[in-house]
Amino acid sequence: MTPYPGRQVSGQLTLGDLALPSAPNPLFASTSADLALDSALWGQPVVFDNHFQVHADELTEVPLPENGGVTDDGKTITMHLRSDLHWSDNQPIQAADFRFWWRLNQDPQTGAILRSGYDQIDSIETPDALTVVLHMKRPFGPYLFYLPLAAPEHVWGHLRPIDLQNIVSIYQAPQVTSGPYQVERFEPGKRYVLTPNQAYHSTLFHGPYLAGITYQVYSSVQTLSQAVRQGTVTIAQGYQEPDLPLLRGLPGRVHQVSVPTASYAHLDLNLDHPLLQDLRVRQALQAAIDVCGLLHDVLKDSGCQRRVNQVEPSPSLYYDAALPTAKYNPALARRLLAQAGWKTNRTGILEKNSQPFMLRLVTTSQDPVRLAVAQALERDLRAIGIQLTIITYDLNSFFGLSTRGGVLATGKFDLALFTYFNGPEPDEAYNVFHSSQVPGEQQPGGSNYGRVRDAQLDQALEQGRSLVAFSARHEAYQRFLARLNAQVYMLPLYCELNLLTVDAHLHNIFPDANPSLNTWNIADWWLSS
Repeated sequence: MTPYPGRQVSGQLTLGDLALPSAPNPLFASTSADLALDSALWGQPVVFDNHFQVHADELTEVPLPENGGVTDDGKTITMHLRSDLHWSDNQPIQAADFRFWWRLNQDPQTGAILRSGYDQIDSIETPDALTVVLHMKRPFGPYLFYLPLAAPEHVWGHLRPIDLQNIVSIYQAPQVTSGPYQVERFEPGKRYVLTPNQAYHSTLFHGPYLAGITYQVYSSVQTLSQAVRQGTVTIAQGYQEPDLPLLRGLPGRVHQVSVPTASYAHLDLNLDHPLLQDLRVRQALQAAIDVCGLLHDVLKDSGCQRRVNQVEPSPSLYYDAALPTAKYNPALARRLLAQAGWKTNRTGILEKNSQPFMLRLVTTSQDPVRLAVAQALERDLRAIGIQLTIITYDLNSFFGLSTRGGVLATGKFDLALFTYFNGPEPDEAYNVFHSSQVPGEQQPGGSNYGRVRDAQLDQALEQGRSLVAFSARHEAYQRFLARLNAQVYMLPLYCELNLLTVDAHLHNIFPDANPSLNTWNIADWWLSS
């Protein structure tokens, strides 16, 4: 990142997207569009960059065990604020504002979207205006991801928490904010117009450098791409891989940016299916799939660069470069299946105890790329005698809760093709692989769709959650990744792409490995003439 401390504020930028933020307030943000605008409007104690490295933003330093910011075996965390922090109305940001935000977050009347994680804080002390002391209920590994933000108590303090979602100047177009930009105008369903927050300061960032930002929503990718061609959009996001044909032949002043993400397409295996409980069968499925051929034929990746072999792909700090990548080996697949008792019948389909080897693969509808991937998987498995039936569902049916008959949550599948979106914090894996997170009556929102129940995985995930030192957490997650790989509980396939178009006059753009956070450094974006 290139800082320009002496640069003059100038230039008008238009950020085009396919969705308008509905709640650009960290208490209520839930969509990618919300998060994109949050980076412009709100400061944070710490920020994760596009390589998932953590930096101080509103703090003087990142609180770590090594610098004394984390003590009492991880149960006390001390945040030291910069002395020059101010709200956009020029009032000082103080320690009490962070305690106020946390209390709002934990009050059920507020309706905060994300309360878990922050609920590991037992209490907050503010010994002075620049010091926030978190007393944790227990040592909590992901603490950096759940440091409380600040809320303007001098503006919101007289309001009832239940009323916050009903006030436009707080919920939809917050007027007193802490980030590099502030809302000047909000046009519902159309756009946000932002101007610089002259009171903004940060440990990491040096801006704002833009005289104005318009966050403009477009009704379709066709209208968005046309606006890019016409030069009315400076930077655009929200594209999906099927949209790539619309981005061919862009004007010379527009760059198409394509960045691999930490998001990985994969096959979930339903381990409640007796057939898939045999490790040899899972290994055979892995050996039968020509991932590089799939990438070449469907995704036009001739070098197999997008291949993923684990659930913490780069740039995760927990990525394990030593983990082996399974090789395409249909002969090995056939041997493993023969060892498991499967024999080819006269129709070419494997059979065991008079039962044919048939699997149901479910995936999302209205995605031609994903359907083409599913069809490639069908061909690979048919080549070794496995009959695959592909069934597609709309998103609500596919990802619905178990109480609403969701396909994944109720286990109405054998194989499921979809994508997990990773962030910097590996504790996300707890919800996907810990045995306590299998969806059901006791856990309707659980995300362990594969029904993985493994004591060794549970132990590693619990240690990763309860240890605070990076080295100790790293070791725990390496054991988790090695066990997951050896048992073939999931088949990672390839990383998704983060696609943007960027005008050549816009500088300091570093697309994130999480496409929802491309604006993570919007404070330092600038335009040349």
